[in-house]
Amino acid sequence: MTALTGTRRGFAAGSSLFLATLLLALAACRPAGDAAIGKRVEVEWKERQLLFVGDARSGNARIFHMRAAPLLIGEMRAPDRGAVRDLRIDRERQRVWILGETAVYVHDARSWSLIRRIAAPAAAAERLDLDADGAPLLVGGDGRRLARIEPARFAVET
Repeated sequence: MTALTGTRRGFAAGSSLFLATLLLALAACRPAGDAAIGKRVEVEWKERQLLFVGDARSGNARIFHMRAAPLLIGEMRAPDRGAVRDLRIDRERQRVWILGETAVYVHDARSWSLIRRIAAPAAAAERLDLDADGAPLLVGGDGRRLARIEPARFAVET
């Protein structure tokens, strides 16, 4: 111990070395580049205190309850969905619409089970919107409507 500060010699150097090693280890665990991180889609349903988080890497959408702290309460999966590109909630019909790479998937908002996979021009679509009737619209990157899905029959209208 030193008389002036009351600290041990070498303690600060050891802490710095530990901190530097820890930072290097954490940097090594980080994915290479921003593209490896992937896009995450988040949609909040305030009336039910739910947060839906779609993962562009796994194709799963997780459901969190937001009353106090976020609590994972469910997950929506589809066998051939590799990515969640966009997600919308039809509150009136209690449905969750998910834009995948090659199709649109509709899930029940109460049980989170898959209702149907709808083959649609999803690969060309950039995002998913709902019209006034609750029908999903596939929208291209230029803002042009590519297709509409009729919500009662799940028919694709181009």
